[in-house]
Formats: sequence, C-alpha cells, structure tokens
Amino acid sequence: MKTRLTGVSFALALAAAIFLLVWPVYSGFNGSRPTHATLLEVNGPSVFIPVMFPVFTALIAWLVHRQWARIVATILISGFVLIAGFTIGLFYLPSAILMLLASCVADAAKPRDVVS
Repeated sequence: MKTRLTGVSFALALAAAIFLLVWPVYSGFNGSRPTHATLLEVNGPSVFIPVMFPVFTALIAWLVHRQWARIVATILISGFVLIAGFTIGLFYLPSAILMLLASCVADAAKPRDVVS
C-alpha cells in the first residue's frame, strides 16, 4: 500500500511538472492581440530546477522504500508547496497529500488496516 501511494504521489508530481512546462500559463497582450506562453518560453531552461524538485523528491522516496525517506519527502514537498504556493507550488499539493498519507502508513500495514 505504501509503495502504491508513493508511486501515485510521484505520478502526480510528474503530471504537474509536465503540465507546468507544456501548458501556456502566461497570458498577455501584444498590442490588441492576446498572447500566451509557457513557463519554459518565458523563464528559459532554468525553470527545470524548481519544477522538477518535487518530482525527484518523490522518485527518491519511491525507489528507497523506507519510512524515513517518505517522511523526508513529505517535509520537502510540503515545504515546497508552502514556499512556492503563490506560483507553482499548489500544483504539487495532491502529491504532497499522498506522500503524507504514505508516510503515515506503517511498513507492516495491510490495506484492510488502512481502510477500516
């Protein structure tokens, strides 16, 4: 169960990163024409570092398979969500919530123990 939650947390972080890099999140006007641009077009390749930070954090927690790794990943991703909350941070909130759930599940827990 914990591995699935960590894997889904990684998948949600990756989906948020892909969305932020591909979807035009900036809009403006060029004269009377509306224009749209992606994070990558506006900020350049340096945007990969903050966008991919939660992805790599969740990936490491998923690959390590240890409780302490999930707890550290929860702290790091949640801190990232709080610090970058007004820009890109809230896109990673679902990943942070699932990583929190994964870190709360004991290593020996079975799915029926979590549900009931």
